[in-house]
Amino acid sequence: MAFVDASTSRKVVQGILPCKITLAGAVSAGDPVMYDSGWKLAANVNTKPAILFAGEDGAIGDVITAYAMAIVECTHTLGNVPTMGEQIAVSDAGIYEPDAATDQDVGYVVEIDADSLHSRILVGGMVEIDCLGAA
Repeated sequence: MAFVDASTSRKVVQGILPCKITLAGAVSAGDPVMYDSGWKLAANVNTKPAILFAGEDGAIGDVITAYAMAIVECTHTLGNVPTMGEQIAVSDAGIYEPDAATDQDVGYVVEIDADSLHSRILVGGMVEIDCLGAA
């Protein structure tokens, strides 16, 4: 069955490569974050990739901890239990959804609880490396 992110009660279980960012838009813990005239909720925008993941809730102007890679716990219903290993992308609305050809891929389902109401996804931000001139 396809992954459906209820985007409620999402939390970061573990994060690596933390940094402090000042928000230009409100986010919730576990949200994908992009830079677009400031740090804000990422959407499926080709030129503005999800770079970080919010470690905590925050409003405009708040300084929060964000991570370059994280394990995020998501909630869903019994009718929307994901498949282990399913690829996850950022939707146009900034929540997580199953991968599609035009979506920005950010991670995979790596764990599903026995109750099938919670899953954990491994997400990593988009890092672009300029290799021009590399020999």
